[in-house]
Amino acid sequence: MEYRARYQGGVLRLLTNAKPDLDDGEVVLVTIERGRSTNSHKHQFAWISDAWANLPESLCAMPWADTPETMRKHALIATGFHQTYTLDCGAMATARRVKAALVAAEAGKHGYAIGRVVGPVVTIWTPESQSLRAMGGKRFQESKTAILDWIAAQIGVEPEKLVRAA
Repeated sequence: MEYRARYQGGVLRLLTNAKPDLDDGEVVLVTIERGRSTNSHKHQFAWISDAWANLPESLCAMPWADTPETMRKHALIATGFHQTYTLDCGAMATARRVKAALVAAEAGKHGYAIGRVVGPVVTIWTPESQSLRAMGGKRFQESKTAILDWIAAQIGVEPEKLVRAA
């Protein structure tokens, strides 16, 4: 269970009308994770747009270079901020057909997906959402730093220079 809460007047209050699944008097472990700023979120999208607008010509043909958004989502997958699943289809020809269908379906849900066939096995990767609801401040910062480093390496600049330019 995960809930948002506000500390006010010496009391930690849940920010929900739903009653948590707890017994009266039950002691639970609470981890304090501060939210993230809207400015940090907007700043990420600014430097991603700048990086995408200045992609070297050699990278413009990459499948992930269509838009700043596809580049960001690919970077999330490449840096480990993704969900993955694997399916054994029994035969390579079947796996190829299934991969095409799954990538299309997952891209429709997540905006981007990558698939790979190895023998009869299909593996699909989808990016983790960076929405405020999906990622707390700490995880967002980790993903932001990881994709900053990955994108900077792709275009051959220092991450600090990319951040400053935005």
